[in-house]
Amino acid sequence: MTENAQLTLIDTPRSWKLDERTREVGREGVARARAALRAGLHTRTQTASGASPPRRGAAGGAPRRHAA
Repeated sequence: MTENAQLTLIDTPRSWKLDERTREVGREGVARARAALRAGLHTRTQTASGASPPRRGAAGGAPRRHAA
């Protein structure tokens, strides 16, 4: 048996690299995603700590008002 028992399905060159502009775009995207996650977590934390979220009716819409 050979040293590498796994088949090579696609021969990919190992010399490719991302250019600096592509790396920067990726970093900016990751930073925006992390900020959005933090903002969502912050909102959920505030809601859980006292402020009640808007109530919804049984069908998921706005709560119904009963006639007085």
